[in-house]
Amino acid sequence: MNGNSAVLPGLRKTADKQKKLIIAFLLILFLFVLGQVTVSNFLSFAQVLLTVKLASFIALFGLCQLIVMAGGGDGLDLSVGYTATLTAVLTASIMNGQNANLWIAILVALAIGLLVGSVNGFLAAYIKLPPLIVTMSMSLIVQGGINVYTAGANITGKPSPILQTIAAKSTGIFPNIVIVLLIVAPIVTVVLTRTRWGLALFGTGTNETAAFLGGVRVKRVRFTSFVISGLLASLIGLLLLGNMGLAFKDMGSNYVMPSIAAAVVGGVSMAGGEGNYFGVILGAIFLQTLTNLLVAVGWGDAGKWLGFGIVLFTLLIVYVSDRRVR
Repeated sequence: MNGNSAVLPGLRKTADKQKKLIIAFLLILFLFVLGQVTVSNFLSFAQVLLTVKLASFIALFGLCQLIVMAGGGDGLDLSVGYTATLTAVLTASIMNGQNANLWIAILVALAIGLLVGSVNGFLAAYIKLPPLIVTMSMSLIVQGGINVYTAGANITGKPSPILQTIAAKSTGIFPNIVIVLLIVAPIVTVVLTRTRWGLALFGTGTNETAAFLGGVRVKRVRFTSFVISGLLASLIGLLLLGNMGLAFKDMGSNYVMPSIAAAVVGGVSMAGGEGNYFGVILGAIFLQTLTNLLVAVGWGDAGKWLGFGIVLFTLLIVYVSDRRVR
């Protein structure tokens, strides 16, 4: 009897995780069917591949949100968009279309990500300022720095051919960025579910006090999560540059809200302690499919943001209500 009572909570938690993945998958399926009925060739193979390619960038930014949200403490990172933009703007002129300069651009990207992530992490984890305010302020500071750097001057340079191949080209019929995501996803899953740091991160998000009493250095774990988010955002900036072929102001800012929405749609708990990267990927595909559908029917950007807001708001209500019932 006692054994059954001990097993049931674990089974219930596993079922809840699977339920959120199933919801994300069903939402994608619903949009595919609706799109095919509404728009001709919506489900053509080429269109689906393009959707997944564009969703890959949302999913990569969504990884940043997953890591900071999993640690709890109301973790969010609103600075990822402008961190990526700053990296792209500075490294475009460094690479200037030369493969030989790619390694220097990577070092610069890592330095930018480390700086931004460390400041965010220190203020959020050690000073205990609200992550929302910290990362929003950092986003504004970085945005201002970009505007000052580019004031009265054109943004010059272009990505290296290797970077363009990785981010913009295809191997056969499959976009290389999708292949990158397929490589990253299982690695992330292993790190988050099989390593000591990953278990400490989710433990901190589930119950900060219990994690601390269990020997987890809660502040260090949360600090590290913001550092990793900053490093990832900066490297994603390189991929954005490679995909677009040039750098421009605000090139990464439009990914901030979709990255958060993808995490929530994919079942990541905003309270921390729960999340699955494959769910985030499904959330990103859903959002990109929704964008394609709304653009195809003539709603444009206004419809896209309206749709994102409605979906995010609805899922938050559903998940919170479900948690209260349990």
